[in-house]
Amino acid sequence: MARKFLSFLGTTDYQACTYKYGPSEDLKWFTKYIQEALLRIFCSDWTKEDTAVIFVTDKAEKLNWYNEDDENRRLKTIMEELNINVKAVSIPEGKTEDEIWQIFHIVTNEIEDDDEVIFDITHSFRSIPMLALVVLNYAKVVKNAKLLGIYYGAFEPNNDSAVIFDLTPLNDILEWSQAVHVFLDYGLSGPLKDISTRQLKHHLRSEQWARDTRQFVDSLNNLTMCLYTCRGKAITGKGTARKSISSAVEIAKENFGRTKGIDEENQLKPLLPLMEKIEKRLEIFKGNDNLSIGIAAIQWYIENNLIEQAYTALDETIKTYACIKFGLDDADYNNREEIVQKALKIRELSVPEEKWIVKDQYRHKVKELVEKLDDELVVLSSKIGSKRNDINHFGFNDNASNYTDLESNIYECFNRFLDYIYSN
Repeated sequence: MARKFLSFLGTTDYQACTYKYGPSEDLKWFTKYIQEALLRIFCSDWTKEDTAVIFVTDKAEKLNWYNEDDENRRLKTIMEELNINVKAVSIPEGKTEDEIWQIFHIVTNEIEDDDEVIFDITHSFRSIPMLALVVLNYAKVVKNAKLLGIYYGAFEPNNDSAVIFDLTPLNDILEWSQAVHVFLDYGLSGPLKDISTRQLKHHLRSEQWARDTRQFVDSLNNLTMCLYTCRGKAITGKGTARKSISSAVEIAKENFGRTKGIDEENQLKPLLPLMEKIEKRLEIFKGNDNLSIGIAAIQWYIENNLIEQAYTALDETIKTYACIKFGLDDADYNNREEIVQKALKIRELSVPEEKWIVKDQYRHKVKELVEKLDDELVVLSSKIGSKRNDINHFGFNDNASNYTDLESNIYECFNRFLDYIYSN
């Protein structure tokens, strides 16, 4: 692991000026090369273990890296005065698609595993600024690289000073966008939790918007973990956000509401449209009773291809519906397992009453359900139970299904269940 400064050198005979970052008088440097200014300002503690990589075309190398005819156009000489490792790397001009790919591979190869990177795009040309973001995000995935900053020196002709802009927040917004996309399309909150931990930690102590955002993301993570682990029973009270989908939904919605009350200039403002996409995604969780939560969870699972969880939720939600239909407390375990489940199994297998294995206190109610249960619900319960059992036995059943059958079957059974309950 090392720190890398990556920059592109152009061919212009640059005008010397004072490059300045922020209001501090200490963060400025007079030079004709933005590379020197950035290294002096942001990399003053770097050592020979760290490297400045300057990408140069053939023309840029001759004119500005080491101009043999003009000693004032020798960035190489200036860089060698710094206490870091320095190297120039040749790149094509990027005039064709093939050359753009060459630049991509050349720049990527200069980033090693776990490197921490500063990118200067001041003198980037054509597609390089966009390519820089692509390279950085590619390197973050493939090489676990860390971004320290993206900078741009806004030089204006005939001006003796230039402002250095920190463009790192643009990459932050890109990361948030990617994390929200993963959540919306796949139901995964891990990337959101990771980015909130990394990007908000410096603001938590002093900024309320950061605390509100972090709290919302944490509550969203509680919700997805409750969904992954099938915490379908509707319960409320302190400490229930990790035990109940319904509780986690309510807390997530409450926490999101706090993020909306921000000032116009607040740093969270660019993220709000992304967060509102998440809020809209949670609209499927409308009710907080066991049946509504069960139906919403099944829909969530199917939409996010969580097949095992979908079977579990539908199997249990059929029991919930049967409890409600026959006046039983759907949150009571004995009602669900000793009455509804046994009645469904007895009807499925046509077990004669003398062979029922039923506790005496539940026999009367089991008999009532055996007589009144609709064939459609019994068949549906049997089919779902069989597939759930197949999954839970890790595919070691003699008649194990292939995954495409499991996937298509859950779609069909869920739609049949919805048609059944809404028509009865």
